[in-house]
Amino acid sequence: MKRAYLTGATGCVGRNLVDILLEAGWSVTVLHRESSDLSRLEGCEVTFQPVDLHSLDSVREAIPEGVDAIFHPAGNVSHWPAHAEQQWKDNVLATRNLVQVALEKHVGRFIFTSTGAVMLYGEVDEAAANHIKQGYIRTKRLAEIEVQKGVERGLDAVVTRPIIVVGKYDYNNYARIFQMIKSGKLRYALPGRIAFCDAGDGARAHLAAYEKGRRGERYMLAGPYASWREFFQEAADILGVKVRMRALPHPVFTTMAHTQEFIARFTRKEPDLSSDVVFLLQDVPESFFDAQRKSEQELGYRSASLHAMIQESIEWMISVGRL
Repeated sequence: MKRAYLTGATGCVGRNLVDILLEAGWSVTVLHRESSDLSRLEGCEVTFQPVDLHSLDSVREAIPEGVDAIFHPAGNVSHWPAHAEQQWKDNVLATRNLVQVALEKHVGRFIFTSTGAVMLYGEVDEAAANHIKQGYIRTKRLAEIEVQKGVERGLDAVVTRPIIVVGKYDYNNYARIFQMIKSGKLRYALPGRIAFCDAGDGARAHLAAYEKGRRGERYMLAGPYASWREFFQEAADILGVKVRMRALPHPVFTTMAHTQEFIARFTRKEPDLSSDVVFLLQDVPESFFDAQRKSEQELGYRSASLHAMIQESIEWMISVGRL
């Protein structure tokens, strides 16, 4: 039986990956903070191992010699500059420590979950990455570079780059949008077009990256290309909410973000909309996602339709009383 050590198991990608690994017959050990809500893993036949990913000694104690794989989808997805220091620790330092221990403990393969958003800046080096304005993109690219350094030292590692992940086990991200649509509080959509990744298919691609991925390679995990208006409208139709979604112009969201950021200076609470989020709402051309072809050819990756991934997410939310 293969052994996997997994971070971020209570998040959307990680929780789906737990299911995929268990279905494939793996032994799964969940690396988690002491404060993690492990009720999200209730009923899963996994082993729990508390760890402080910011501490190299703690990571050394948590991971034994010769495990088959470390899957590292955990990450700090904050889009507020006030969280920059914590985000660097969560995304860069944690990855650096895991890479170091993977080398020391002769881990079979290291699978790191980055984000397709790094490609908005291209394959920039460390010096350029440090000047990326958006904290989430900056720290994910820097974390990728930590993995690359590990590869140069002999680590067998593969990087995945999911785009917008939609599906079951989403407790925070697009689940909030579905709740707002259901309650009638949301009648306007975000601007721009982008690709969407089904959570279950993305998780399967992580296992495929372990099985088939080329050492040191990076694989984009995208999916159907659509506008945010289409995404919101599809959700409203599935929920049975009679509304005709309209996309607000990009400048409206820019103004809203600046207003919320100004208020946040006094409340010290992360705004729902920030300049970093607005940057990510830009209209991304469909050609940007051509890199996904490599994932399809080498990993056998396929993503469900927009309708299917939204429906799965909504059905899961209903089943657990969140909608």
